[in-house]
Amino acid sequence: MLFDFRLFSGSAFLAYKEENPYSLEECLGVFRLYFQTYEEYMGKPHPPIRREQIARIMEVMPFLARPDPAFRQWLKEVCNYTPVSDIDPDMYPLLIRLHFKTKYRHCDYNINHFFSGKIRELRLHEAEAGYE
Repeated sequence: MLFDFRLFSGSAFLAYKEENPYSLEECLGVFRLYFQTYEEYMGKPHPPIRREQIARIMEVMPFLARPDPAFRQWLKEVCNYTPVSDIDPDMYPLLIRLHFKTKYRHCDYNINHFFSGKIRELRLHEAEAGYE
């Protein structure tokens, strides 16, 4: 892989939060697979992303539906509730493959696009319908 994953891993380590339902290793596994697949499809390494973007992606990675941040904070403080992931890390290889097979208008296939909006949820519906 041409992408400097060693340098990226250092930034991910600094951005990782212990309350994440995924381990750092699981997050890094998803990132690695995405960047490898990006190179296969695009013929070049994924552009670098900032630590803030890495942190945001790791925060949303375990979830398809994200409650409002204020509501999450209330759940944590008042109910002592820790969020549980609603998407298994083992689903990501198929979702990433389906993402790169999808033709979008005006899309550069940056990882930020994959972790925005309902992209992953739509790919999950395709996976559940048997698409590969």
